This record gives sequence, structure tokens and C-alpha cells, in this order.
Amino acid sequence: MLATLLVVFASSVRAAIPEPDLVWYGKVLTSSGGATVRLTSGTLVWRIERVTGGPAIVVATQLTNINDQFSFALRIPCESPEPGGSISTNAINLVTPPLAYRRVSVTLDGQPLSLISASGEFSPLPTHRGRIEAVDLRLGTALVDADGDGLADAWEQQYFGGLNANPGDDPDGDGMNNLREFRAGTNPTDAQSLLEIVELSKLPNGVSVRWSSQAGRRYNIRRATTPLAALSEYGVVQSNIAATPPMNQFIDTTVGSGAHFFYLIEIAE
Repeated sequence: MLATLLVVFASSVRAAIPEPDLVWYGKVLTSSGGATVRLTSGTLVWRIERVTGGPAIVVATQLTNINDQFSFALRIPCESPEPGGSISTNAINLVTPPLAYRRVSVTLDGQPLSLISASGEFSPLPTHRGRIEAVDLRLGTALVDADGDGLADAWEQQYFGGLNANPGDDPDGDGMNNLREFRAGTNPTDAQSLLEIVELSKLPNGVSVRWSSQAGRRYNIRRATTPLAALSEYGVVQSNIAATPPMNQFIDTTVGSGAHFFYLIEIAE
């Protein structure tokens, strides 16, 4: 009878199923001497909470130099609860419908960092197990973003009169959504205000690339031999070019005779 009771008791305990971790990787940037510098040392501490409340998940890692490109790679533990089982509080729960989580804070050796390239909230599904996401950070106090949509509140108020702007919308129809307009410093309600290459011309000493620019931004120039190349195949020709609004120009002197290239401009982080 005792053995039977023990078996019944054991079968009623339902444990969560460990899932592959979420992986966040990226750069940690700061300004030094008027230039943007990538940091590679210190302790990074993330605090993550369920939007509906509850205990925080705290995950830490050391900054390092990854392929001379990134500052960290962080693994976020995940679980799937057994049917009828309780939801874990020390791991991201992968369920359908998904639970909403908030990246509450991230610090470097106790100093606050702000998100550059990711939303403050995320809602992972079971199909997101093992998902890899780029999350770049900047040292300094974060812009106020009460709704966690990646758009600063002051920017939303300026252009939309409230906090209801959707980062994926493109209200002016210029091909740049609100999040890209925010990062580029352009006006999301003006189709003529956008980040674009306005002229490519052959010069005796190379190729001139001219593009629209905004104050306070820095840019990278990339090129590839085909417009169908993936972004990773567009090699960096020059990085961290300071804006000279309303127009920037760069002369690519490394182009060989008879060579054909396609160029793109990106915001330097």
C-alpha cells in the first residue's frame, strides 16, 4: 500500500522540460574622444521579467572580443511546462499562446546600458527554441521607452502625438518603417526624409558615393559584386563615417579598373 501511494505521488509531480537556450549576441558601444568604441571587458547583467509580473530572471556573462565584431554572447535558459504542470519562474517559458517578457534592465559593471537594435519586449513561442538574436547596447542612460517598442517616447510624441506608433509601420510609404526611421534620425511622416544613396559616379581616382545624412549619426559603407548578395557578403569599405548633413560623400579609391560594385549605407552602431 505504501509503495502504491509513493508511485501515485511521484506521478503527480510534473517537471518542466528543458529547451534549447535563446542566444542574444551583440556589441556594447560607448563614445570616447568623439568616436564610437566597442567595449570588450566587464560583467554584463540582464534582468528579465514577465510583463504580467513575477520574479525576475537574472543572467550574467563576461564581455569579450568575438571575431573583432561583437562584445558578448548570452544564453537565456528556456523551458516548456508539462501539461498541467506549473510555470517556471527562473527560465523563459515557451508556450502557446506566448507569454510576454520585458528586458527590464541591463548593466555593465553596475552602469546602465540602453538597447540600440532590439525591442524592450519579446514573446517567444515554442518554435523560437534555440533562436539567435542580435541585441546591441550602448553605455549610458536609456531613452525613455515606456511601451517597450524600441521607439523613444519623445520621438513618438514629436511625430505621432502619442505612444501608439507601431515600429513596423511605414506611414509615409518611403520603404523605411518607423523603427528604421527612428534609428536613422529621419522623419517618419515625410516620404522625402529617408536614408538613401542619391548618387554614384565614376571619378578618375575611384567611385563617388553620396547619400542623405542626419546630424548625430555615423555610417558604414558596404559593397558587393551583386545586388542579390546577403548583407554578410557586402564587405565594409569604410566604417564609422561622421554625418555631414544634409549630404555625405565618400570616394572609394580601392575600385579596380573595369570592376563593378553595388553599394549600401548603414547606420554605424
